[in-house]
Amino acid sequence: MRIAFIHNLPSGGGKRSAFEFVKHLTKAHSVDLYHIDPASEDYLDLRPLVERSILVEGPSPKGGLGVLTTILPARNAYRKVADQVNAGRYDLAFVMQCKLTNSPAVLTQLQIPSLYFCHEPLARTLEPHFHRHASHRRLKSAVIQFKVGIDRANARGATLICANSRYSAENIYRSYGVYPRYSKLGVDSDCFRPLGLPRGEPFVLSVGQLHPAKAQDLIIEAVATTTGRPRIVFIHNSSAKGYRAYLQELADRRGVTVSFEQLVDDDALVNAYNRAAVVAFPSHLEPLGFVPLEAMACGTPVVGIAEGGIRETVQDGITGLLTDRHPVDFGQAIDVLLSDDALRARMGVAGREYVAEHWSWAESSKMLDANLEVAMQRGRINDISTTSKR
Repeated sequence: MRIAFIHNLPSGGGKRSAFEFVKHLTKAHSVDLYHIDPASEDYLDLRPLVERSILVEGPSPKGGLGVLTTILPARNAYRKVADQVNAGRYDLAFVMQCKLTNSPAVLTQLQIPSLYFCHEPLARTLEPHFHRHASHRRLKSAVIQFKVGIDRANARGATLICANSRYSAENIYRSYGVYPRYSKLGVDSDCFRPLGLPRGEPFVLSVGQLHPAKAQDLIIEAVATTTGRPRIVFIHNSSAKGYRAYLQELADRRGVTVSFEQLVDDDALVNAYNRAAVVAFPSHLEPLGFVPLEAMACGTPVVGIAEGGIRETVQDGITGLLTDRHPVDFGQAIDVLLSDDALRARMGVAGREYVAEHWSWAESSKMLDANLEVAMQRGRINDISTTSKR
C-alpha cells in the first residue's frame, strides 16, 4: 500500500506515537511524509524513516489573537498538500493532528481514503482548568469556540477517525458527532526499561508540558502535606506563559524543593524514570498519557488521579495508586509508597510485566492494521455511493 503520512505535531506524546506508527507502517508499506513546518521534525525526526519527505511550508504557531491569522494560511498549505496527495496515486492518507487547528484542513480536501488518528478534540481546551491562570478569559474562550467549529468541520472530513483510549473515543463522539474506532497505543519497552540503578534520594518525578491542565501545582501542594517532603523534579518540553514561575513561587511558599529540566533526550528520561521513587501524574482529564506507561515500563510506580485515560493504564493498588483530586489524598498516596520499599518494588515489577504484556507496540500495531483496512473498506463504500449518485 502507498501511504501519505501527514502531520503538524509539536514535540510530546503525539509525535512519539507518530514516530512509532511510521516505524511500523514502513515495514510493509511505502510511506511518504508531508508536513508544513520544518520544526515539526526537530523531535523524533520521521524523515530518515520514509521514502520521501515533502515540505509544503505553512505558518508557524502564534500566541494570543495571532492564532486567527494562521488559519487561512494553514488551510492554503493543506490544500497544496491535498493536491499533491490526490495526484500521487496513494492508496490512503494517514493524518495526525495539527498544532494550528487541531484537525488539519487537508481532511476535507482529500479524494482518497483517510485515517485520522485524533488524540483529543480541540473542545477539550474549553475545560476550566485550561484557563485557570489565563488573562482575558472571555476573549480567549471566544477564539477557542471559533476554532472548535473549524476543528469539528475538518475532522468530519475523515473516512475513519481513531482514538487512543476509550475515554478519548467518548470525547471525540461528543465533539464531532462521529463514532471513532479505538486504536491502542504502546510503549517501546526496549527503550523504557529498568536499568537497575540505585534509587538513592527518594524524589518524585513529573514529566510533561508545564501547564495548568497538567496540574503540577497539585504535586507541590500534595508533597507539602507529606512527612518527608521529598524533592520534586519536573522534566518538561515547554511551559505555558508564567506557569513555571508560578510553580517555583508556590514551592517556595510551601517549603518544597523543586528543580526543572527541559527537553532531555530519551536516555536521560529513562535514567530519570529509573532513579525516581514515584512518578506523579495529576493531569486533568488526560486522554491517555504516555508518562504512566513509560514509568511502569521502567519499573517505577505511578501516583495519579482516577479520571480520564489513566484509569485505562494504571492498575490501582497493583502498578500504582489512583486517588481523588485533593492534595491530602494525593500526598497520602505518595507517603505510602515512599515509606514502603517492598511495596514500591512489588509495584515496579508488576508495572513492567503489565506494560510488556498489554501495551507493546506490537500489540497496538495489530489494531492499527485492522483499522487501516476499515478505512480502506469505508473508502471503497464511499466511492460506490458517490458514483451511484452521479
